[in-house]
Amino acid sequence: MTIPVPKITACLIMAFLLLVSLSAHAASEAQQQPRGPVKVSADRLEADDKAQQLVFSGNAVAVQDDLTVHGDRLTVKYSGAQRDIQQVIAEGSVRIVQGTRVATGAKAVLYRPEDRIVLTGSPKVTDGDSFVQGQEITLYLNDQRSVVTGGAGGRVNAVFTPQTEKKP
Repeated sequence: MTIPVPKITACLIMAFLLLVSLSAHAASEAQQQPRGPVKVSADRLEADDKAQQLVFSGNAVAVQDDLTVHGDRLTVKYSGAQRDIQQVIAEGSVRIVQGTRVATGAKAVLYRPEDRIVLTGSPKVTDGDSFVQGQEITLYLNDQRSVVTGGAGGRVNAVFTPQTEKKP
């Protein structure tokens, strides 16, 4: 299927908004820096204006600055004439990497209006030797907070390793 140039531009704009949303929890100093271009690669792209969604499938990778989102499939759902992003769904071998932080799971859903990400499917967030895991991990991007639930009969597991100071 051939996608007209305006649709490709819209796809790139939506991918940019996805990555800006996912990187909102970066340090405030880093937020003031101009963001670089968004690079999205996948084996296939399906654009469906009627369903108001874009689907990047087959080893989908989206990169902007120090943030990389991997998944077997990335679905971007939008609405309105301005194509406002409502939801971004990463599925299958999801891995979100920013610096030393890595979030993994079977599925990650970004709820754009609330700037909230929900990781499910054995989610785990690691930073160096420290990690937290549970049945569901919810990241509130604007509040710089998260909630980890263990689920029915499950438990939250976490290991916090103290950082050693490196002497000059």
